[in-house]
Amino acid sequence: MARTTIGSDKAKCIDLLDELITELSTLSDRSSGISPGFDCIGNELPWKQIGAFPQYETLDSVNATRGVIPLPSPESALELFEQIKSAWQKRLDYETCNNDEERESYCSCIGRWGQNQNVMKLICNQVLEQRMSREASNCLRTQPAIARMWNEAYSHDTCPHAETMDCLYIDSSIRLLTTDTYLNAYIQAALAATSTIDISICYLFYTDPQAKYILLDLLPYVAARGVKIRVLFELATLESQVLQMPLDSSSFEREDPLLLPEGSPAYVRGAKKFRSATDLVREFFNLISGTNIEARYWFARDKACGYRVKNHGKCHIFDGNSKYGKVVAGGSNVAPRPGSLDTDFVIQGQVAGMYSAHFDSMWTAMTPDVGINLAGSISDNEEKKECEDEQLHIACTNGHWESVIEPDVIAGHEAKILFLPSTPCSSGEDVILRCVLGAINSASESIYMCMGHFNVPEVVSQAFKQATGRGVKVSIISNSLHCCDLRTGQLDLMRSLKRMLTVAPDVQLYVAAEKNGKVPPFLHSKYLVVDSKWACAGSWNMWLRSSFYEAEQEIFVQSEPFASDLEEKFTRESEQFCIPVKTADECNQFLPKGCAICEGFGPFFDV
Repeated sequence: MARTTIGSDKAKCIDLLDELITELSTLSDRSSGISPGFDCIGNELPWKQIGAFPQYETLDSVNATRGVIPLPSPESALELFEQIKSAWQKRLDYETCNNDEERESYCSCIGRWGQNQNVMKLICNQVLEQRMSREASNCLRTQPAIARMWNEAYSHDTCPHAETMDCLYIDSSIRLLTTDTYLNAYIQAALAATSTIDISICYLFYTDPQAKYILLDLLPYVAARGVKIRVLFELATLESQVLQMPLDSSSFEREDPLLLPEGSPAYVRGAKKFRSATDLVREFFNLISGTNIEARYWFARDKACGYRVKNHGKCHIFDGNSKYGKVVAGGSNVAPRPGSLDTDFVIQGQVAGMYSAHFDSMWTAMTPDVGINLAGSISDNEEKKECEDEQLHIACTNGHWESVIEPDVIAGHEAKILFLPSTPCSSGEDVILRCVLGAINSASESIYMCMGHFNVPEVVSQAFKQATGRGVKVSIISNSLHCCDLRTGQLDLMRSLKRMLTVAPDVQLYVAAEKNGKVPPFLHSKYLVVDSKWACAGSWNMWLRSSFYEAEQEIFVQSEPFASDLEEKFTRESEQFCIPVKTADECNQFLPKGCAICEGFGPFFDV
């Protein structure tokens, strides 16, 4: 198949993309593929119900072959390439406009990008992300009353107040991590592990040195002494990388240097550069063959409606069944991306067992029938790799482990913590949102909320109205087109913020945007603080995708010191990177005109 380079010669990009479309169009069989891609409704492959998740179905074939990234059908690729071509052509037309008036007629998804950005590649990413969720969105659009019915389902009396759930919280310790402290904490937790490490990954960034180091150097180092490691990849995001490969850059991208704490395993295999996430995953599969590291894919569809459901949860569980188990989790996938604002934490204690139990359920759900080889698993007749690998000499001495960092207890805040995962489906039930609404409804002094991906449901706007009406200070940080890697949710976001400021005008809204001539970092943080003593954080975004399409993992924390840490983070980042937006009309400066890229998820914010 032909390969094009996403670069500065945009007309050539479109010509080469045309060649790919022509090649795919001439195939006699365009429906075959291990995975059905992003279109699962009506698919006639042998789906089976998942025991622990009765609202989902899966395909055994996805995890049936060792070390293979399941390819979607050529039909999926053809449709995607045609959509990318359409978006690229719009960008090319935009660049040929003769005046500002003509350019203003285009949506910001097409026109408003930075001068030094690879615009064609960024637009390609936007089309891919919209494509992944489109089937779920279209399913919701067939239900005219869905918006009203969904909002009514989250009435005040159905959302438990925080204090009514006290008995479910577990004594644990927690510490907020920063970009500078994340890797050190991760390495320390990994090297202190004695039995298991379980990892859930949604997105994988192949130019991130920390992610590559963890997968290719640190995990094999730890596994060499017998620690069992399981990695659960979200397949949809890897499929999107597979589909993008023929369009991807033929040159390696610049990577930031990696600084490791003293005593860490060497940065050897991870230093290799890759052209795509799929190349990185292939390297990982080759490396773990014959070891006690296993890998599987999460692949599920909604049983009732048939659309794909994505696992957006991100967590790294170390000795989860131990009394002193640890979890590194939050908004980051494998590790924080350079130049981003995220909210990650390390927790220690028995709450790690709640993470571990949920991971076990997801892992088991992706187990094919007996007798099928698993990706990266060990066959009964396959001998494990010994320690002759010279790159593991720090970790092993004749097969015996020598720990370079002593096991530790994290220097965190004592807290009571509840772990809560969500299982979104066509019913729209989001247990995390229900508990968040309960906390908002019970607030008596203050609410601080920052959301990396965001839209404000009507029921939340009404809750904010009631909160401000009883004297609660409500402050919110939102992203915008200036600081978000996804334009797909921007139309819903700005429409919902306009509605929120109309319904609850006393809400203090801060939007991360260009300020004093500086573009803000990528805002990916997700957290809420109520009355300076209760907080939640994790992978959950307050937007409709979390109710219907994206499975999340969240912690609820009773701890004044941890709440204080998040409030300080809120104050610092709102002052440094945000501008105040006081009225609904002021949101218009960020409101897209609307296009295929930013089409809303379902009909919830249609006007």
